[in-house]
Formats: sequence, C-alpha cells, structure tokens
Amino acid sequence: MFTLADQSFMEEALRLAMRGRGGVEPNPMVGCVIVKDSQIITGGYHQIFGHAHAEANALNAAGEHARGATAYITLEPCCHREKKTPPCVTHLIRAGLSRIVVGCFDPNPSVNGAGCRQLREAGIQVDVGMREAQCRQLAAPFFARMLHRPYVTLKWAQSSDGKVAGGGGRRVQISNPASTLAIHALRGRSDGIMVGMATVVSDDPELTVRGVAALRHPLPVVLDTQGRFRATCRMAQTHAEVLVFHGPGVSGVVGQAVPIGEDRRLALAAVLRELATRYNMTHLLVECGPTLAQSFIDQNLADRVWVIRSALAIGQVAAPTAVEVPYPLTAQVMLDGDTLSEYLNPSSPVFFDKTPSADFLLASGAMTPSV
Repeated sequence: MFTLADQSFMEEALRLAMRGRGGVEPNPMVGCVIVKDSQIITGGYHQIFGHAHAEANALNAAGEHARGATAYITLEPCCHREKKTPPCVTHLIRAGLSRIVVGCFDPNPSVNGAGCRQLREAGIQVDVGMREAQCRQLAAPFFARMLHRPYVTLKWAQSSDGKVAGGGGRRVQISNPASTLAIHALRGRSDGIMVGMATVVSDDPELTVRGVAALRHPLPVVLDTQGRFRATCRMAQTHAEVLVFHGPGVSGVVGQAVPIGEDRRLALAAVLRELATRYNMTHLLVECGPTLAQSFIDQNLADRVWVIRSALAIGQVAAPTAVEVPYPLTAQVMLDGDTLSEYLNPSSPVFFDKTPSADFLLASGAMTPSV
C-alpha cells in the first residue's frame, strides 16, 4: 500500500508535528504535509491550543494548489464539532484533495475512524497506517488522556557514583548549567511538577521555570502522606496555588485526601486520575527521589524517564543512591559533559514505539523550538 516516498513525506509530517510541543496540549501534536507531483508544496502543524489545526494551516498555505494533491497527516483528521475549531474533515473535502495518508486513528471516541469514513464517503482515497507506531508514540500523551491520566515523566540527576544527593540527603548541585537549562525547558512544557514531601523538607524548592521561555506555568504538586506541608515553604510563597495530596484523616493541612496504597504510601493511580480529570493535566513531570521513583516504576505508572548523569562524584557511601531504570534506552546526548538519557517504559499502556521524544530532540539541539 505504501511507498518509500510515502514514508519520507510522513516523516516530514512527524518532524513538523513536534514543533507544537508545549503549545498544543491538551490537544495532540499533529503535522500535515501537502504533496503534488511528488514534491512537498507546503506543510503545517498544530501550534497553539484553540487555534487552527495542522490541516487547516497546511491547506491555507497551499491554497488552490491543494486541489488534486495528497495530504500526509500524522493523526486522523477530526470530524466532531464539540471543540474550539471547525472540523478538519470539512477543510480537507472542500480543498479537493485526491488522496489522504493518515498515520494513525484518533482514539477520541468522537472521532476514532469516523473522520476517515467521512473522507472516503466524499470520494477521497484514504490510506491509514503509514508510520503508525511513530505517529501513535508522538500522540502518546493524548492517548494517556483517553485513559484519564497524564503522561508521566520521571526525572532525576545522579553523580558518577550513582548518588542523587549528599550525605544525609543534603542537597548538592549535581547537573551542570546546560542540563539544568534543559530541565527548565521541560518544566516550561509541562502542566504539573510533582515532588514528594521529603524533597520539600530537604531542598525547599520553588518549582519555577527559570532561564527559558515558558510555554506553560506548571502547577506544583506535593505528595504529603502525613500532612507535614506548611505554607511557609518557598514553593507556597512563590506560587498562587500548590496542589497537596495527603492521606485520609490528616488534619491541619489544606489539600486533597486520597487513599493509601498497599505500600502504605499515597495511591499514585488515584492521584494521577485526579490530576487528569480535575486539573486537566496532560504532561506531569515528577522530580523524584529514589523512593518516589521506585514507587512509580513498581506500579507501572511511569511512561518515560530522564536521567542526567554527571561526571561529578559525591564520594559518600551513605548518600542516597539512584534507582536502576528497568526500561530500554531510547536516546542519549552529551550536554557540556553531562549525559542526558531518555528511557521509555515498554509496559506502559501508551508505549507504541522506541522513538526519541520531541522533548529529547529539543534538549539535544536536534530540533529548534517554534516559540
């Protein structure tokens, strides 16, 4: 069904789609390329939530040249009207395209095959499944939303001897400025940043985005089993809102109670559901110590892991040690002497392909941000 040319054009649509990272959520990243006479005449991507989708941007740029052309789209075009923009299927039909190549179906129950069906009923040839695994992986956070939870990234920095802090958990700056900037850029594309209460006590972090242009202003999320969070910490002084989850029956702290799991810690699955359904989070960055990281891994609730490995050695046997990442390495890059490693969890319900993420490509300099 597909040719090498189809593959090349869909790869270009994937690259375009990634430029929307951080601006389009809770919508998925989507790219569209218009091809005529075996040449790309234009392309477009979804740039900002609530604004025109990829298909509309590409078709507007193509104008009358789109008639009789082929469109390569990473995700099935939308056909429903319960949203901020007109259905893309209508644009595509009116443009007079002869063929549409779709990467994967849209998991939204309001679409999920209906968009392609309407295009075929209008007489357009529709071929689905070009680079399907990569297209699904690109939209993994959107697929996670269909499961009523955010896409979860665990992140930590560790020394050359595998330590994440100094003796007694004392805060030590492990990552270098280049790595720190990459993490702040990731923060600025996330909806929430989660930490455990141990991190609040030991580091007193602000959890702000610094040194980069922030597309989003992530909400701080604290897991506080015993109700120790206080409004005097720097985080509470810096943000208008801090979301605190605590155990049932805890008094003296403002927050939201969730059940305690079998490990006698807060039930992470319940927390994730609340973050997705009540706070509309698509991307959750968990800046975790070893205990919280292991809990996410053990409960199969981590979708991705970023580890910054430094050449710095802590040299203290009793210092906290990083957990072992049980997932295969997806990509790796040097950042001025630090090593950034990205791992994807193959057991995640939203794992489809071992492909480096848009976040990783931005951090590695392989892709220039659009904003």
